Amino acid sequence: MKGIHKLLTGEWVDPITRLPNQEFVKNVFEELRQSNEKFYVLHITLKFQASTEDLRNFVLSRVSSVIKHSVRIPKDFVCKLEGNDFCIVLHGVGENEVMKISNRIKDSLHYLLLTYGSERIQIDCDIEISAIGGVKDGDRNAI
Repeated sequence: MKGIHKLLTGEWVDPITRLPNQEFVKNVFEELRQSNEKFYVLHITLKFQASTEDLRNFVLSRVSSVIKHSVRIPKDFVCKLEGNDFCIVLHGVGENEVMKISNRIKDSLHYLLLTYGSERIQIDCDIEISAIGGVKDGDRNAI
């Protein structure tokens, strides 16, 4: 319940993207690691040039919207990490679907061309995929 309160009060919310932040991720991942269900995590690192902090914030805000529209809300969730990084937790999918989602996000960001005043911003990204959870009851003692 404490975690829900921190989300509702904005303590665990990134002010630019309005997504759950890194503190939220740290707390949720502890629970996911112990879960019997398997989750996939996409760690997205954005690559773009921004001449000002306002421009960087504009890009992060727009990219967060693109990423949110690339997943199955509310089954999956998107979080903002430090710097230009995001993560997505996917639930109830196999490896093939994870790869499709990853490729769809990468393509969406690659073809996204943002304009901010007279500046045009091209975005590239790296996406790392990992699995978390999937602990069977008998395996809990081995961890």
